[in-house]
Amino acid sequence: MNGNRPSTILVVDDDPRNIRLMESILKTSGYAVITAEDGEQALEAVARRRPDAVLLDVMMPGVSGFDVCKKLRSQYETRLLPIIMVTSLNALEEKVQALEMGADDFLSKPVNRMEMLAKLRSILRVKSLHDEVEQTRLQLEAKNRELVRVEQLKEKLTQMVVHDLKNPLSGIVGNLQLLELQGPGMPADSFREILARTQEGARQLMGLILNILDVARMEEEKLVLRRQALRPESLLEDCLRQAEGLSKKVGVDLRLRVDGIPGSVDADPELTGRVLANLVTNALKHTPPGGRVEVGAVDQGDQVRFWVQDTGEGIPEEILPRVFDKFVVGTSGADPGDGGYGTGLGLTFCKMAVEAHGGSIRVQSESGKGSTFSFTLPREA
Repeated sequence: MNGNRPSTILVVDDDPRNIRLMESILKTSGYAVITAEDGEQALEAVARRRPDAVLLDVMMPGVSGFDVCKKLRSQYETRLLPIIMVTSLNALEEKVQALEMGADDFLSKPVNRMEMLAKLRSILRVKSLHDEVEQTRLQLEAKNRELVRVEQLKEKLTQMVVHDLKNPLSGIVGNLQLLELQGPGMPADSFREILARTQEGARQLMGLILNILDVARMEEEKLVLRRQALRPESLLEDCLRQAEGLSKKVGVDLRLRVDGIPGSVDADPELTGRVLANLVTNALKHTPPGGRVEVGAVDQGDQVRFWVQDTGEGIPEEILPRVFDKFVVGTSGADPGDGGYGTGLGLTFCKMAVEAHGGSIRVQSESGKGSTFSFTLPREA
């Protein structure tokens, strides 16, 4: 028996009387039975029905029982299929040849009921053990593949994180060296410009670190939302102030479009601000100089929909369905951090943070024609 399913036995014999006899014995003993009257039918039945054991007559016209046994043993899928050869009463040569061909056991005609059932139970127990070993092997192979995949992801993530953290950190170090070289007498405008670049690099660095930490916390359901009533216009204005330096640096026009949204949204200000910052930063990085990034919001009854629209390069079609997945970069083949979506965790963070608030996020994009990311936040928790 396989769990609650009765074992299926294939009976192969060219004599209908022998088939009826063995079928009657097996069915009354609780087995399911399928039959075949020659070797060709037997091979087809094995391929189609996958029986648990085969009672196989030796002498049949056309394809003999020996040929069927040899064929089954040569195939990987059926190499362990239990086979009992049914031979003539005193045919010693047939019995020896049957074992040499790979049969597990043999029966002599006329078949003895008790002997047949005992031998069937024995080989089915062995098959059950073989099945358990094979299942364990398949599970180990699957786990090994998963370990290899995780190790590759870990290596990829490590390279991405190192690369992405190095970029803003190098900028910070370079700007501090400039301040040191020019000393206290440097012009005030130069000082403010260097300070602004340093602050922007520090914000990028902190954002990357927080993305990594918060994605892990949200996956473990350990992130606590600190909700409060927030005005959509204030969220957007704060975001644009922070992105102003990057907008000037890359030469992209950054605009705000919002038409007096009444009321507020119930959200965590820090997380929501970082969602907007991630989307705006990505849009600016993916828009060529002279392009435009527009940020806005619109009232949708019990929700407010925010959007970030750019006139940039767009997202390749093959990446679009996976753009919110972990470790997926925004430009096919791009070096992480060089115009891609960083470690591939920024958009994952955005999706998880928005959904933690009870909202949803989506993207519309066409390669070469820009992208629009939009998300909703509820009026009430």
